[in-house]
Amino acid sequence: MESMQNNNRTKSWTDDLKVCNQTGVGEAINQIYKDDGRRCEGYESRDKKCLCISDNNTSLYAILSGHNGVTVAENALQEMAAELLLGQLNVCNTDEAVKELIRQSFMSVEKGYFDSINPHVATKTAIQLHLSADGMNQYEISQQFENVLQKLDSLNNALSVGSSAVLALIHRSHLYLGNIGNCRALLCKTDEHDTLTVTQLSVDHNLLNAEEAARLFRLGLMAQNFEGVPLYSTRCIGNYLGKAGYKDCNFLSSATAEPVIFEPEIVGGIQITPACRFLVLMSSGLCRALHEIFPGDASTGNRELVRMISEEFQNQSTLGGVAQSVVHRIVQAHHDTYMQLVEEHRSVTFNSRDDVTLLIRNFNYALPKAFVNRKNGGNRSLNSTTSFSSTSSDATPTEGNYSTIHTNVSVTSSNITQPGNHYDPNRRIRSHVDFSDFYQRVEEARKRGALPSNIEFD
Repeated sequence: MESMQNNNRTKSWTDDLKVCNQTGVGEAINQIYKDDGRRCEGYESRDKKCLCISDNNTSLYAILSGHNGVTVAENALQEMAAELLLGQLNVCNTDEAVKELIRQSFMSVEKGYFDSINPHVATKTAIQLHLSADGMNQYEISQQFENVLQKLDSLNNALSVGSSAVLALIHRSHLYLGNIGNCRALLCKTDEHDTLTVTQLSVDHNLLNAEEAARLFRLGLMAQNFEGVPLYSTRCIGNYLGKAGYKDCNFLSSATAEPVIFEPEIVGGIQITPACRFLVLMSSGLCRALHEIFPGDASTGNRELVRMISEEFQNQSTLGGVAQSVVHRIVQAHHDTYMQLVEEHRSVTFNSRDDVTLLIRNFNYALPKAFVNRKNGGNRSLNSTTSFSSTSSDATPTEGNYSTIHTNVSVTSSNITQPGNHYDPNRRIRSHVDFSDFYQRVEEARKRGALPSNIEFD
């Protein structure tokens, strides 16, 4: 079924839109791990992305991660872009209007998906009715209708294809975000102490989310229902088999209602100020890899990712180089974690890695080794950050009088979309910089009489 749908694919109209040059993307295709250290590709990439500018006021960034196939992610990206970038925003004069337009773009994609699968659902139903009408048991059916069962399996696989999505829209210097599934968005800012802070703008829709797990529990599904099964996300675009067709899914059939739902999260508008340094979009495979490298709360993986990004900003000369270098580090760390578990004969909870896509939209963060103005001045090294232009309609950094920003690498994190944690753009996030080691060394030097006399330490 997936191959049949592949035949209808054509070049996306979004390919002709202007690419945002303040954005870098890093990618790595999925891999299956072997105990001897070898790695091999498991399937064609299922991640789709968008980083385009439609006009001076609007730019769109998105990552969609397909489950069980790529068709839903591919079609959804094109349709959502069409819902947002063909003039619809011109009549949106409030934050609520923009958010509603984003919500409607998600809804349109979901409706289009269900409209497109009607023939497959009808075929599946006809086969099931035919098999049940013959009055044979499962063994007799498997012996006499092998080809029919293979077709039914193919239909079920096609109807289980779905997609997670995270979408960021910058419109008139405000950031709006929508997500469903396991893709993630982080906004990185500096506080009054120049400490880099990271806020997760999206919500993870999976079994690690206590609210999602509780929702499934209320439907009669227990943790053992999901042992060893590929429930990629508890909310998504597509995946008929987890929604209207869940009674035909072995590990979901005991639920009292549809276990996988379509309900995106929408936030914004967040004003893009000079404190905003960069925006990060992450594929579901990247989120999973971080969780397996840094088990526990998602904030740990978020902090480590942003720490790596900050370090690569200092090492690379392009935003693409920053993103790709971070992806390389994560991919290697993920495989190293697997090999360590194998060599230490510990419980191995994974033996593969999904597609990894990382998108970084820079607002105002230093890229000291960048080269700019190649046409007019050759390779002129930019040894400080680009300055933030308060008059730029989409908050794009501009060239001009550059001022170096010395940002602490210490990273703090928070999540604005969890219940009871409403977003406040003026709220200050407490710095987590620990100076205890500094004070201890000062005291030791004082006892030795080794403190410089020309510096006041008290």
